[in-house]
Formats: sequence, C-alpha cells, structure tokens
Amino acid sequence: MTKPCFYALVDALTSRGLLLHGQTSRVSSIDEVAPFLQTVGMHKWQRDNMERFQHSLETINRRFQRVLSALCAMAPKLITCLSFMETHARITNNPDFYPFFKDCIGAMDDTLVPAWVPRVDQNRYRSQKGGLAQNVLVICDFVMNFTYVYAGWEGSAADARVLDHAVSHDNTFPCPPIGKYYLVDADFTNYQCFLGLYYGTRLWNAIERCFGLLKKRFPILQWGMLSYLLNHQVDIVICCTLNNFIHKFSNDDLIFNEPNEDTLADMETFYHRGHLITYELKSQCILRDSIAMQMWASNHPN
Repeated sequence: MTKPCFYALVDALTSRGLLLHGQTSRVSSIDEVAPFLQTVGMHKWQRDNMERFQHSLETINRRFQRVLSALCAMAPKLITCLSFMETHARITNNPDFYPFFKDCIGAMDDTLVPAWVPRVDQNRYRSQKGGLAQNVLVICDFVMNFTYVYAGWEGSAADARVLDHAVSHDNTFPCPPIGKYYLVDADFTNYQCFLGLYYGTRLWNAIERCFGLLKKRFPILQWGMLSYLLNHQVDIVICCTLNNFIHKFSNDDLIFNEPNEDTLADMETFYHRGHLITYELKSQCILRDSIAMQMWASNHPN
C-alpha cells in the first residue's frame, strides 16, 4: 500500500467516526491502523507489533479489534456495484470476447482460506485438500474489484451448497436480471444467471488473478489466522474488500500489475433448486454451446 493510499484510508475511517471513540486525531488513527496492516499485510505476529510500536499486547489486540470492526462497518462502501445493463469495456474492446460474452457481467468462484477452529469443529472445516479452511464465495468485475464476498462456511461444504445458501438467504447477493450471467467454473452447475465452463477448461480470468493478488497482498489469508476467534477470522476475510480501496487510490500499485493465480478447490454439483433445475440446465447449456459455436465460426471462417 502506497503512503497516499494509507493516509486516504486513515482519513476515511476517521471521518466516518469509526475509530477512536469520537477522537479525530489523524496521528492517533495512524497509530491504530498501522499495526493492523502490519498484521494482515505482512503477516506479523502481534508480539512483533508490541516491539515495533512499543505498546502492550493488550493494547495491540484491542486496537486490532477496533480497526477490524471499523473496516467491517465500511466494507459495504468498499464493494463495487455492478452495472447489469452495460457491457464492460474489457469485453466490448476485445474481439475474442465480443459479442460472444456481451451479457456476462462478472465472474464468480470460491477460494479456501486457512482456518483455526477448536478440535470439536475440525472435521467440518477440513477441506478435500486435507487442511482446515473456510470456504469463501466471491464475485468480481473485469478490473479485479470485489463486488460480493460471502465468507465463513466450513471448508468441507460444497461450493454449490454455499452458493445456494447465498442466493436463498443473503438479500445482498447481486442476482443478475434475466438474460445476464456470471461466468463460473465448470464445477458449479450451469443454471440461469450462471454460465459454467466446459469441464477441463480452467477459469483463467480476473477472479483467479483476484485470489492470487489478494493472498499476496494479505499473507494472513494464505498462512492462517492462528489465535483469532472464528468470527474474527471471517471478519478479516471480509475486510479484504480493502483491496478495492487500494485499487482505487493506488494507480501505481505494483501488485496489481503482477499476474498470479490461486488453485481451485474441488467442488460438488449444485442442488436444492427444485423443478427449475432441468429447464435452467438445458437453457444454459444451449447458451454455452451457442457461444462456443459462434466463437468457432468466427475463428474458422472457411
């Protein structure tokens, strides 16, 4: 994070009254935000911050929780709103994508974030890869801004189940209008509003870069959050919508210019969609085949 971006973040939190219980000192706000970013952005232990910032462990922990709560409160403001009606310039300006994906408004996928849970809960949080993790569902736009984050599910939960719950129970889920869709990995079921790739095709797009760059910027998401309560681990994931803030205020940010990727988790098929499943599956499969045929015809005119 560049210095101008850091100061912009401090000012944003302070001006909204989210820090310091009514105090408005910029210096005091900096003293709170800096150790937090050291922890999530450089994977520094709180005891390391004690030595660097010359505060007790109790003070460091208290300030960490305060900044975490403040960022969670600001998270909805950091989420980028999708335009459902306009085709993004990244599609219209690329002949490989337009007009084939003119109705695509974003990409959706999941990622696993290491979790630390009591022994009694470890079976539920053990993913198919063998480690303890929470399953995080994410939607992003075509310039790598997060437009939706759904965190906290057990690592053993199938992605399709997490998506089903998000669509059914979270009123903030940005459901596209009829005719528009998110591009998703082949392991999600191909139904209305979600266009799945063919099996064997990787989702090489903005969202995979988002995952890789996010974990590079915030190593705590890659190496785990030992000693934090589970609800705080979920909040830390949500707070990484801070990535959008950095993207906005750091045009010269080096990390955004470095391609990266994250390994996709194994997933199960979608379920619980009732009588709509058959129709939706058939409709979206026809759409996918139609796009594939158009792309083939465009690339092989003879």
